[in-house]
Amino acid sequence: MKLVHKILDFEVSQVDEAARTFWAVASTGGVDRQGDLIESAGWQVDNFLKNPVIPWAHDYAAPPVAKALAVRVQGDKLLFQAQFPTAQEYAFADTIYKLYRGGYLRAFSVGFAPLESRVVVHQVEGRAHTGNHYLKQELYEISCVTLPANPQALAQLALKGLSANGLFPSTPSASASPAGGPGTPPPLPAASPAARAILAHCALGALVESRLRYHLGLLPHRDI
Repeated sequence: MKLVHKILDFEVSQVDEAARTFWAVASTGGVDRQGDLIESAGWQVDNFLKNPVIPWAHDYAAPPVAKALAVRVQGDKLLFQAQFPTAQEYAFADTIYKLYRGGYLRAFSVGFAPLESRVVVHQVEGRAHTGNHYLKQELYEISCVTLPANPQALAQLALKGLSANGLFPSTPSASASPAGGPGTPPPLPAASPAARAILAHCALGALVESRLRYHLGLLPHRDI
């Protein structure tokens, strides 16, 4: 059976510090940028709740970083309550919990098997997109992930030097005479807020990956 993954931007709320839990809420009732629509009423979660582990970045070989205590649908929203281990039980999971609690992470990847769907054409951002309308789907997994954005789009921006869509101001021409005189390279353009946000996300992803590798014994201890 085909498994579909959708990275959703969740809102974390109702944090319980003592129980180390929070509720994560995502709206799935609208058309996403791939032209897909998921009917919220079509979620089936019973099998998922038999083993409701939440891994980090779909890494099934590593210990899970959390578990889902409850999953439910409310209107057009998919909600689940996540509980995380203590720092003494699993230090890396404690780091992930604190990153979500602090707002540094807010995305989860939802994996599901379509049970009933049809191909449709939607208007997305002024353009026609052929996508899927998922009428019934079985929830298979929820995974913590770093970026809610499309990773392919981020890779393309990196290949373009983060210059697309005004991320950087226009770079001075190489033929222009800089203030430092002939032979002095032109000053580097200042990064825009959008570029800084992307770089911060990438740095956070590298930090979390490094911490995971350390906790799995793949890296020697060092301060990061």
